[in-house]
Amino acid sequence: MVLLFNLGVLDLVQLFCYYVMLYCTLLWLLVLFKNRANFFSKETGIKIKKYPSITFLVPAYNEEKHIKKYLTSILNLDYPKDKLKVICINDGSTDKTLEICKSIKDTRLKIIDKPNTGKADSLNYALNFVDTEYIVSMDADSYPEKDYLKNILPYFNKKDVAAVTPALKVKETKTLMQKIQWVEYVFSIYLRKIFAFFDCQYVLPGPGSICKTEIIREVGGWDKESLVEDTELAFKLHIKGYRMENSPKAYVNTEAPETFRDLFKQRIRWYRGYLQTNRKYFHMIFNMKYGNLGFFVLPVNFIWIFIMGILFFLPIYNFAINLNEFFYRYSLVGFTWPTLNMSFDIIYIDFYIYFLALFFSLTLSVIYLGIK
Repeated sequence: MVLLFNLGVLDLVQLFCYYVMLYCTLLWLLVLFKNRANFFSKETGIKIKKYPSITFLVPAYNEEKHIKKYLTSILNLDYPKDKLKVICINDGSTDKTLEICKSIKDTRLKIIDKPNTGKADSLNYALNFVDTEYIVSMDADSYPEKDYLKNILPYFNKKDVAAVTPALKVKETKTLMQKIQWVEYVFSIYLRKIFAFFDCQYVLPGPGSICKTEIIREVGGWDKESLVEDTELAFKLHIKGYRMENSPKAYVNTEAPETFRDLFKQRIRWYRGYLQTNRKYFHMIFNMKYGNLGFFVLPVNFIWIFIMGILFFLPIYNFAINLNEFFYRYSLVGFTWPTLNMSFDIIYIDFYIYFLALFFSLTLSVIYLGIK
Protein backbone atom coordinates (compact mmCIF):
# COMPACT_ATOMS: atom_id res chain seq x y z
CA MET A 1 0.00 0.00 0.00
CA VAL A 2 2.83 2.34 0.92
CA LEU A 3 4.65 1.44 -2.30
CA LEU A 4 1.58 2.25 -4.41
CA PHE A 5 1.23 5.59 -2.62
CA ASN A 6 4.88 6.44 -3.26
CA LEU A 7 4.58 5.54 -6.92
CA GLY A 8 1.48 7.73 -7.20
CA VAL A 9 3.36 10.68 -5.75
CA LEU A 10 6.28 10.10 -8.11
CA ASP A 11 3.90 9.96 -11.05
CA LEU A 12 2.51 13.36 -10.04
CA VAL A 13 6.02 14.75 -9.65
CA GLN A 14 6.98 13.43 -13.09
CA LEU A 15 3.86 14.95 -14.64
CA PHE A 16 4.68 18.26 -12.98
CA CYS A 17 8.18 18.16 -14.48
CA TYR A 18 6.77 17.47 -17.95
CA TYR A 19 4.24 20.27 -17.53
CA VAL A 20 6.91 22.83 -16.60
CA MET A 21 9.14 21.74 -19.50
CA LEU A 22 6.30 21.97 -22.00
CA TYR A 23 5.04 25.26 -20.58
CA CYS A 24 8.46 26.94 -20.79
CA THR A 25 9.18 25.52 -24.26
CA LEU A 26 5.83 26.71 -25.63
CA LEU A 27 6.24 30.08 -23.91
CA TRP A 28 9.62 30.71 -25.55
CA LEU A 29 8.28 29.57 -28.93
CA LEU A 30 5.35 31.98 -28.60
CA VAL A 31 7.71 34.82 -27.64
CA LEU A 32 9.78 33.97 -30.71
CA PHE A 33 6.69 33.85 -32.94
CA LYS A 34 5.50 37.23 -31.68
CA ASN A 35 8.93 38.80 -32.27
CA ARG A 36 9.92 36.76 -35.33
CA ALA A 37 10.24 39.87 -37.51
CA ASN A 38 12.84 41.28 -35.10
CA PHE A 39 14.88 38.13 -34.45
CA PHE A 40 17.62 39.37 -36.75
CA SER A 41 16.98 42.97 -35.87
CA LYS A 42 16.95 45.67 -38.49
CA GLU A 43 19.53 47.34 -36.26
CA THR A 44 22.18 45.05 -37.76
CA GLY A 45 21.49 46.45 -41.21
CA ILE A 46 22.39 50.00 -40.20
CA LYS A 47 25.80 51.20 -41.29
CA ILE A 48 27.84 52.70 -38.50
CA LYS A 49 28.45 56.36 -39.29
CA LYS A 50 30.61 57.16 -36.29
CA TYR A 51 32.77 54.30 -35.05
CA PRO A 52 33.14 54.34 -31.24
CA SER A 53 36.41 53.44 -29.55
CA ILE A 54 36.59 49.92 -28.12
CA THR A 55 38.97 48.03 -25.85
CA PHE A 56 39.08 44.24 -25.66
CA LEU A 57 40.09 42.89 -22.25
CA VAL A 58 41.67 39.42 -22.51
CA PRO A 59 42.69 37.82 -19.19
CA ALA A 60 44.97 34.85 -19.79
CA TYR A 61 46.30 32.10 -17.55
CA ASN A 62 48.46 29.40 -19.16
CA GLU A 63 47.00 29.91 -22.64
CA GLU A 64 50.17 29.39 -24.70
CA LYS A 65 48.32 27.06 -27.14
CA HIS A 66 45.77 29.63 -28.31
CA ILE A 67 46.74 33.12 -27.18
CA LYS A 68 48.66 34.29 -30.28
CA LYS A 69 46.00 33.14 -32.74
CA TYR A 70 43.15 34.63 -30.76
CA LEU A 71 44.80 37.99 -30.05
CA THR A 72 45.67 38.28 -33.72
CA SER A 73 42.07 37.56 -34.71
CA ILE A 74 40.88 40.45 -32.50
CA LEU A 75 43.46 42.83 -33.95
CA ASN A 76 42.35 41.84 -37.47
CA LEU A 77 38.65 42.55 -36.96
CA ASP A 78 36.83 44.49 -39.66
CA TYR A 79 36.97 47.77 -37.76
CA PRO A 80 38.99 51.03 -37.97
CA LYS A 81 42.42 50.35 -36.52
CA ASP A 82 42.60 53.67 -34.68
CA LYS A 83 39.40 52.83 -32.77
CA LEU A 84 40.43 49.38 -31.57
CA LYS A 85 42.64 48.49 -28.60
CA VAL A 86 43.46 45.22 -26.86
CA ILE A 87 44.67 44.74 -23.31
CA CYS A 88 45.94 41.25 -22.53
CA ILE A 89 46.33 40.53 -18.82
CA ASN A 90 48.80 37.75 -18.05
CA ASP A 91 47.39 36.44 -14.77
CA GLY A 92 50.52 34.83 -13.37
CA SER A 93 50.90 32.21 -16.11
CA THR A 94 53.55 29.54 -15.54
CA ASP A 95 53.93 28.63 -19.21
CA LYS A 96 55.03 30.76 -22.21
CA THR A 97 51.86 32.88 -22.40
CA LEU A 98 53.62 36.15 -21.54
CA GLU A 99 56.51 35.47 -23.91
CA ILE A 100 54.13 34.72 -26.79
CA CYS A 101 52.07 37.86 -26.12
CA LYS A 102 55.20 40.00 -26.22
CA SER A 103 56.12 38.50 -29.60
CA ILE A 104 53.05 40.17 -31.18
CA LYS A 105 54.22 43.52 -32.54
CA ASP A 106 51.21 45.82 -32.65
CA THR A 107 50.99 49.22 -30.98
CA ARG A 108 47.30 48.64 -30.23
CA LEU A 109 48.15 45.72 -27.95
CA LYS A 110 48.99 46.47 -24.32
CA ILE A 111 50.29 43.63 -22.14
CA ILE A 112 49.88 43.62 -18.36
CA ASP A 113 51.83 41.13 -16.29
CA LYS A 114 50.57 40.52 -12.76
CA PRO A 115 50.46 37.80 -10.09
CA ASN A 116 47.67 35.24 -10.30
CA THR A 117 44.55 36.69 -8.64
CA GLY A 118 41.77 35.38 -10.88
CA LYS A 119 39.81 36.54 -13.89
CA ALA A 120 37.57 39.13 -12.21
CA ASP A 121 40.45 40.86 -10.43
CA SER A 122 42.43 40.90 -13.69
CA LEU A 123 39.54 42.57 -15.51
CA ASN A 124 39.16 45.17 -12.76
CA TYR A 125 42.88 45.91 -12.82
CA ALA A 126 42.85 46.38 -16.59
CA LEU A 127 39.79 48.63 -16.29
CA ASN A 128 42.11 51.31 -14.84
CA PHE A 129 43.88 51.53 -18.22
CA VAL A 130 40.75 51.75 -20.39
CA ASP A 131 40.06 55.10 -22.07
CA THR A 132 37.53 53.97 -24.71
CA GLU A 133 33.74 54.20 -24.89
CA TYR A 134 33.14 50.44 -24.86
CA ILE A 135 34.68 47.34 -23.29
CA VAL A 136 34.57 43.80 -24.62
CA SER A 137 35.50 40.97 -22.27
CA MET A 138 37.01 38.09 -24.22
CA ASP A 139 38.23 34.82 -22.76
CA ALA A 140 41.67 33.78 -23.97
CA ASP A 141 40.28 30.55 -25.44
CA SER A 142 37.73 32.38 -27.62
CA TYR A 143 37.78 34.68 -30.62
CA PRO A 144 35.21 36.76 -32.53
CA GLU A 145 34.45 36.43 -36.21
CA LYS A 146 35.64 39.22 -38.48
CA ASP A 147 32.32 41.13 -38.67
CA TYR A 148 31.56 40.72 -34.95
CA LEU A 149 31.73 44.42 -34.03
CA LYS A 150 29.67 45.61 -37.00
CA ASN A 151 26.92 43.18 -36.04
CA ILE A 152 26.85 43.98 -32.34
CA LEU A 153 27.38 47.75 -32.08
CA PRO A 154 24.11 48.91 -33.76
CA TYR A 155 22.12 47.57 -30.79
CA PHE A 156 23.48 50.47 -28.76
CA ASN A 157 21.33 52.80 -30.86
CA LYS A 158 18.76 52.30 -28.10
CA LYS A 159 19.77 54.69 -25.34
CA ASP A 160 18.87 52.47 -22.38
CA VAL A 161 21.01 49.54 -23.58
CA ALA A 162 24.08 49.05 -21.39
CA ALA A 163 25.38 45.77 -22.79
CA VAL A 164 24.93 43.37 -25.70
CA THR A 165 25.58 39.64 -25.63
CA PRO A 166 26.97 37.68 -28.62
CA ALA A 167 26.06 34.39 -30.28
CA LEU A 168 28.44 31.75 -28.95
CA LYS A 169 29.50 28.75 -31.05
CA VAL A 170 31.66 25.76 -30.21
CA LYS A 171 34.83 26.06 -32.29
CA GLU A 172 35.73 22.38 -32.62
CA THR A 173 33.70 19.19 -32.19
CA LYS A 174 36.33 16.48 -31.98
CA THR A 175 34.78 14.50 -29.12
CA LEU A 176 31.27 13.34 -28.27
CA MET A 177 31.10 15.82 -25.38
CA GLN A 178 31.93 18.70 -27.72
CA LYS A 179 29.28 17.55 -30.21
CA ILE A 180 26.68 17.55 -27.44
CA GLN A 181 27.77 21.03 -26.39
CA TRP A 182 27.55 22.21 -30.01
CA VAL A 183 23.83 21.39 -29.97
CA GLU A 184 23.46 23.10 -26.60
CA TYR A 185 25.18 26.26 -27.82
CA VAL A 186 23.01 26.38 -30.95
CA PHE A 187 19.95 26.15 -28.70
CA SER A 188 21.40 28.91 -26.51
CA ILE A 189 21.65 31.29 -29.47
CA TYR A 190 17.89 31.04 -29.80
CA LEU A 191 17.23 31.15 -26.07
CA ARG A 192 19.47 34.14 -25.36
CA LYS A 193 17.64 36.17 -28.02
CA ILE A 194 14.28 35.15 -26.52
CA PHE A 195 15.52 36.27 -23.11
CA ALA A 196 16.47 39.62 -24.65
CA PHE A 197 12.91 40.00 -26.02
CA PHE A 198 11.66 39.09 -22.53
CA ASP A 199 14.16 41.52 -20.96
CA CYS A 200 15.50 38.83 -18.64
CA GLN A 201 19.09 38.01 -19.66
CA TYR A 202 20.95 37.11 -16.51
CA VAL A 203 24.39 36.28 -17.93
CA LEU A 204 26.89 38.44 -19.84
CA PRO A 205 29.03 35.63 -21.29
CA GLY A 206 32.75 36.14 -20.74
CA PRO A 207 33.54 35.49 -24.38
CA GLY A 208 32.33 38.49 -26.33
CA SER A 209 29.88 40.53 -24.26
CA ILE A 210 30.27 44.26 -24.87
CA CYS A 211 29.41 46.99 -22.34
CA LYS A 212 29.57 50.74 -22.02
CA THR A 213 32.72 51.61 -20.07
CA GLU A 214 31.10 54.29 -17.91
CA ILE A 215 28.39 51.88 -16.78
CA ILE A 216 30.89 49.13 -15.90
CA ARG A 217 32.66 51.66 -13.69
CA GLU A 218 29.36 52.85 -12.23
CA VAL A 219 28.42 49.36 -10.99
CA GLY A 220 31.90 48.70 -9.62
CA GLY A 221 33.25 46.36 -12.27
CA TRP A 222 33.45 42.60 -11.80
CA ASP A 223 33.03 40.89 -8.42
CA LYS A 224 36.26 39.04 -7.63
CA GLU A 225 34.52 36.98 -4.94
CA SER A 226 32.03 35.52 -7.42
CA LEU A 227 32.51 32.16 -9.11
CA VAL A 228 30.60 33.52 -12.13
CA GLU A 229 31.52 37.18 -12.44
CA ASP A 230 29.70 37.48 -15.78
CA THR A 231 26.40 36.46 -14.17
CA GLU A 232 26.94 38.71 -11.16
CA LEU A 233 27.60 41.68 -13.45
CA ALA A 234 24.32 41.07 -15.31
CA PHE A 235 22.42 41.07 -12.01
CA LYS A 236 23.99 44.43 -11.08
CA LEU A 237 22.90 45.94 -14.39
CA HIS A 238 19.33 44.75 -13.82
CA ILE A 239 19.29 46.32 -10.37
CA LYS A 240 20.40 49.64 -11.86
CA GLY A 241 17.60 49.42 -14.42
CA TYR A 242 19.76 48.95 -17.51
CA ARG A 243 18.77 46.78 -20.46
CA MET A 244 20.81 44.08 -22.14
CA GLU A 245 20.33 43.25 -25.80
CA ASN A 246 21.50 40.27 -27.85
CA SER A 247 22.93 40.02 -31.35
CA PRO A 248 22.37 36.57 -32.91
CA LYS A 249 24.75 37.48 -35.75
CA ALA A 250 27.72 38.58 -33.64
CA TYR A 251 29.45 35.20 -33.59
CA VAL A 252 32.15 34.28 -31.10
CA ASN A 253 33.90 30.90 -31.32
CA THR A 254 34.91 29.29 -28.07
CA GLU A 255 36.66 26.14 -26.90
CA ALA A 256 34.44 23.56 -25.19
CA PRO A 257 35.55 20.91 -22.66
CA GLU A 258 36.63 17.73 -24.44
CA THR A 259 35.86 15.16 -21.75
CA PHE A 260 32.93 14.48 -19.46
CA ARG A 261 35.14 15.12 -16.43
CA ASP A 262 36.12 18.60 -17.63
CA LEU A 263 32.53 19.39 -18.59
CA PHE A 264 31.29 18.22 -15.19
CA LYS A 265 33.79 20.45 -13.38
CA GLN A 266 32.82 23.44 -15.53
CA ARG A 267 29.08 22.99 -14.94
CA ILE A 268 29.46 22.42 -11.20
CA ARG A 269 31.29 25.76 -11.02
CA TRP A 270 28.56 27.44 -13.08
CA TYR A 271 25.73 26.05 -10.93
CA ARG A 272 27.52 26.86 -7.68
CA GLY A 273 28.17 30.36 -8.96
CA TYR A 274 24.56 30.80 -10.05
CA LEU A 275 23.28 29.75 -6.62
CA GLN A 276 25.86 32.02 -4.99
CA THR A 277 24.64 34.97 -7.08
CA ASN A 278 20.98 34.20 -6.31
CA ARG A 279 21.76 34.16 -2.60
CA LYS A 280 23.47 37.53 -2.89
CA TYR A 281 20.54 39.02 -4.82
CA PHE A 282 17.79 37.02 -3.13
CA HIS A 283 15.62 40.14 -2.86
CA MET A 284 15.11 40.05 -6.64
CA ILE A 285 13.24 36.72 -6.58
CA PHE A 286 9.44 37.15 -6.92
CA ASN A 287 10.03 40.91 -6.96
CA MET A 288 7.94 42.58 -9.68
CA LYS A 289 10.27 45.57 -9.57
CA TYR A 290 12.75 43.51 -11.61
CA GLY A 291 10.22 42.53 -14.26
CA ASN A 292 10.22 39.14 -15.96
CA LEU A 293 13.63 38.25 -14.55
CA GLY A 294 12.68 38.64 -10.89
CA PHE A 295 9.06 37.55 -11.00
CA PHE A 296 9.27 34.63 -13.46
CA VAL A 297 12.70 33.52 -14.72
CA LEU A 298 14.60 33.31 -11.43
CA PRO A 299 11.87 31.31 -9.62
CA VAL A 300 11.42 29.00 -12.62
CA ASN A 301 15.18 28.38 -12.76
CA PHE A 302 14.99 26.85 -9.29
CA ILE A 303 12.23 24.56 -10.54
CA TRP A 304 14.48 23.56 -13.45
CA ILE A 305 17.25 22.61 -11.02
CA PHE A 306 14.70 20.40 -9.21
CA ILE A 307 13.59 18.92 -12.55
CA MET A 308 17.17 18.04 -13.54
CA GLY A 309 17.56 16.19 -10.24
CA ILE A 310 14.28 14.33 -10.75
CA LEU A 311 15.08 13.37 -14.35
CA PHE A 312 18.45 12.03 -13.21
CA PHE A 313 17.35 10.06 -10.13
CA LEU A 314 13.87 8.89 -11.15
CA PRO A 315 15.08 6.41 -13.83
CA ILE A 316 17.51 4.97 -11.27
CA TYR A 317 14.67 4.61 -8.77
CA ASN A 318 12.37 2.97 -11.34
CA PHE A 319 15.14 0.58 -12.39
CA ALA A 320 15.69 -0.43 -8.77
CA ILE A 321 11.96 -1.03 -8.27
CA ASN A 322 11.68 -3.13 -11.43
CA LEU A 323 14.79 -5.12 -10.56
CA ASN A 324 13.42 -5.80 -7.07
CA GLU A 325 10.10 -6.94 -8.57
CA PHE A 326 11.92 -9.24 -11.00
CA PHE A 327 13.85 -11.00 -8.24
CA TYR A 328 10.71 -11.24 -6.11
CA ARG A 329 8.80 -12.98 -8.93
CA TYR A 330 11.78 -15.21 -9.63
CA SER A 331 11.79 -16.33 -6.00
CA LEU A 332 8.12 -17.32 -6.33
CA VAL A 333 7.80 -19.00 -9.72
CA GLY A 334 11.28 -19.21 -11.16
CA PHE A 335 12.53 -17.63 -14.36
CA THR A 336 10.81 -17.87 -17.74
CA TRP A 337 11.48 -15.91 -20.89
CA PRO A 338 8.56 -13.56 -21.69
CA THR A 339 6.71 -14.08 -24.97
CA LEU A 340 7.45 -11.32 -27.44
CA ASN A 341 4.34 -9.52 -28.62
CA MET A 342 4.92 -7.34 -31.69
CA SER A 343 1.36 -6.00 -31.92
CA PHE A 344 0.89 -2.23 -31.73
CA ASP A 345 -2.08 -0.43 -30.21
CA ILE A 346 -1.94 3.34 -29.79
CA ILE A 347 -4.46 3.20 -26.95
CA TYR A 348 -2.01 1.29 -24.76
CA ILE A 349 1.02 3.54 -25.26
CA ASP A 350 2.44 4.75 -21.95
CA PHE A 351 1.06 8.18 -21.08
CA TYR A 352 4.56 9.57 -20.59
CA ILE A 353 5.53 8.61 -24.14
CA TYR A 354 3.14 11.23 -25.47
CA PHE A 355 4.88 13.89 -23.36
CA LEU A 356 8.29 12.64 -24.49
CA ALA A 357 7.30 12.71 -28.17
CA LEU A 358 5.84 16.22 -27.90
CA PHE A 359 8.82 17.58 -25.96
CA PHE A 360 11.25 15.93 -28.40
CA SER A 361 9.43 17.49 -31.37
CA LEU A 362 9.52 20.93 -29.78
CA THR A 363 13.20 20.53 -28.98
CA LEU A 364 14.01 19.67 -32.60
CA SER A 365 12.04 22.73 -33.70
CA VAL A 366 14.04 24.94 -31.33
CA ILE A 367 17.37 23.52 -32.55
CA TYR A 368 16.30 24.05 -36.17
CA LEU A 369 15.39 27.67 -35.42
CA GLY A 370 18.75 28.14 -33.69
CA ILE A 371 20.63 26.83 -36.73
CA LYS A 372 18.58 29.06 -39.04
